[in-house]
Amino acid sequence: MTTPKQVNEPMPAYGKIPTLTDADIEGSLKALRRAAVRARQLALQTGTDLIVMRSGQVVRASPQQKTTS
Repeated sequence: MTTPKQVNEPMPAYGKIPTLTDADIEGSLKALRRAAVRARQLALQTGTDLIVMRSGQVVRASPQQKTTS
C-alpha cells in the first residue's frame, strides 16, 4: 500500500451556501442534511457508531454526539 502525498490545498467550505445559489444546490444540501439525520437514527437503532470527519480527521462518533464540525 502506498501512502498519499502531502497536498497543500485549502479545506473546502462544505455546508456554506454561496450567495448566488440555485434551487438545485439548496435542495441538495437539504437532502444531505436529511440523510445525516436518517443515518444518525439508524445508528441509534442498530447500536453502531457513525464515521464522520472532524477537523480534517475521519473519526468514530457516537450517534448521541453532535456530528457537525
